[in-house]
Amino acid sequence: MRKRVIVGTWSTIEIDKAIEKGYKLQKIYELEHFEKTSTDIFKLYVDTFMKYKQEASGCKCDPKYCKPDCENDKEYIDKVKHNSGLRFIAKICLNNLWGHFGMRDNFTQKEYCFTLEHITKIVFNEKYKDISTMILDENIVLTEYKEKEEYSKPNPSVNVYIALFTTAHARLKLYELLDILQEKSFIHGYRFLYLQ
Repeated sequence: MRKRVIVGTWSTIEIDKAIEKGYKLQKIYELEHFEKTSTDIFKLYVDTFMKYKQEASGCKCDPKYCKPDCENDKEYIDKVKHNSGLRFIAKICLNNLWGHFGMRDNFTQKEYCFTLEHITKIVFNEKYKDISTMILDENIVLTEYKEKEEYSKPNPSVNVYIALFTTAHARLKLYELLDILQEKSFIHGYRFLYLQ
């Protein structure tokens, strides 16, 4: 049996799964521990938009959110009617919530400059890097730049731990489905191949 070692950053739920599957944890370099945790932090938000998505999908009810006979009930979905637009919006709201917490915040900035003073203020600013300029016409120059890390202000709504655990749960859900196939599947990035 060939032994391999990998070094990386994982959530505890992924480490638990790896140990369950026979992997050995050899060394911990760093650990972040939170005394206070919650599984309900986004429950109302997710339940609300999942309900909208289920209702707008037509009558393909998920037993978790809908009674089997689709009867009206405040706790369950009650306005079942196919609406692809509403379904799309509900799905976007569900998917974008976690993405917001893991969002990069140092994007390239663009400014249209109409004066030489404005251009030089950007080009010679020590806070900026990756500066480029493009003459659009005789009166307008487009400048693009990024703030250097030491000068950029972190986005207060970014929380890498929420993003980490959300993606960890998604990976484990995918793994759960792929584990059924065992050796008959191959994954590379976002590509999946099923071998018969």
